[in-house]
Amino acid sequence: MQRSIASYAIALFGVAAIAWLTATLLPQIGIASAALLFLLPVLYAAVRGGLLPGLLAAFAGAIAYNFFLLPPRFTLRIHGFDNVISVLVFVVVAVVTSRLATLLKAREEEALARAACSEELAALSALLASKDAASALGEAISWLERRHDRILLIDEDFLSGNDAGLSALDLAAASWALHNADMTGHATQVMPAADWTFIPLGPRLGTDPDVLAVARPATGVTRGASELSHLGQIAALLGQARDRAALEQQTRERERLAQGDRLRRTFLASLAHDFHTPLTVITGRLVSLSQTVPDADEALEAARRLERMLEDLLGAARIEDGSVAPRMESVDLVDVVGAAVEAVRLPGRIALVRDIPPDLPFVHADPVLLRHCLINLLDNAGRHASGTVTLSARCAGSRMALAVCDDGGGIAEADRARIFERFIRLEGDDRGQGSGLGLSIVKGFAEAMAIPITVSDSASGGACFRLSLAQVSPRQPEPEE
Repeated sequence: MQRSIASYAIALFGVAAIAWLTATLLPQIGIASAALLFLLPVLYAAVRGGLLPGLLAAFAGAIAYNFFLLPPRFTLRIHGFDNVISVLVFVVVAVVTSRLATLLKAREEEALARAACSEELAALSALLASKDAASALGEAISWLERRHDRILLIDEDFLSGNDAGLSALDLAAASWALHNADMTGHATQVMPAADWTFIPLGPRLGTDPDVLAVARPATGVTRGASELSHLGQIAALLGQARDRAALEQQTRERERLAQGDRLRRTFLASLAHDFHTPLTVITGRLVSLSQTVPDADEALEAARRLERMLEDLLGAARIEDGSVAPRMESVDLVDVVGAAVEAVRLPGRIALVRDIPPDLPFVHADPVLLRHCLINLLDNAGRHASGTVTLSARCAGSRMALAVCDDGGGIAEADRARIFERFIRLEGDDRGQGSGLGLSIVKGFAEAMAIPITVSDSASGGACFRLSLAQVSPRQPEPEE
């Protein structure tokens, strides 16, 4: 207000000074030069105060030009048509000049405002990038409060507590911004009567976005479109910092879990390795002892089960760290099946039926990994069968179907995909027994050899696991002598 009054006063004072100067020096400078001098206070008033002070200077200059310079002097009467034209041209030039000067000033102010906004955004970006996102976000809010009016970051929990004492209208505008990702509140099209402006920080995956709340300017003026756009850019930068903070937290959490997982795998592998040698000695002594002491058979079976469990731990560790490197070769299924059956001791009540034709073609596999797969499948079937486990092999085109089936309770359709996951033990039937590692190791070893494995219902209603192996070539019969 004070600047506006000063601009009007300067406009009148400038016209008075030019009138005195031109009236005094009129014989020397002439009427045309005197008229041009009256444009100086018009330009100055327009640049300093805007359009209205410039117009005041223009009309005051026209009156002073007429009164002090045009004949008859010191009257407002105009002598001659050419003097009328001079006054009209002077007024038009003064008005146009005032308008142009005002427009130039407005453009300059807009350019300065854009430069200030760009400088603020650059400083905010540098602050957000200077340190970890979580602490930088808090410092950025404090920094913005020193440059703008009161600023808050609002989420759903903040609204429920209303710690800032927002009015009911402001709460409604904030809630709308949270749930609809729209700019609301003061100077916007949604609830413009609110005292705060609410700008979403940007969408957050799976949840509502946070909202930047900026109080109404202390001067009481309504924010313009350019200021709202600038606040939107600030909110976007804060949203990026918030997302970066969330990603950093997720990264730290993943690293923590990965570190714990590495320690667990290392511990399991070390445990299995350290126990393997003494357990082998114990198993060998129990084998000798069982030949003379029948009661040692149960202890021998427990030792062998423990030995297989340790092998499973080693296998799981190898699968997880990616060190399984199969050595693929031509394999005789008769030999691999015989070695697997020899390594497994089924419960006495379970009968093992082997349906392996002796003239089967060779298959492409790693004999050690395939034997381990069969041992785990046979052990799994023996624990879940009611009375019979069937091990069979059949040619199916260019592939060989190797199946291990039992006559137990079977596996529900919904559980067949997750049965191969680590430490999965189905509840509600006898499938809840075991460590939960055997089938996951079978799956891992089979995938390492590029051998598909499926599970379905057996003919007797139990579960049937099938390995599909690639045939190498049919076995050629030896010539008769």
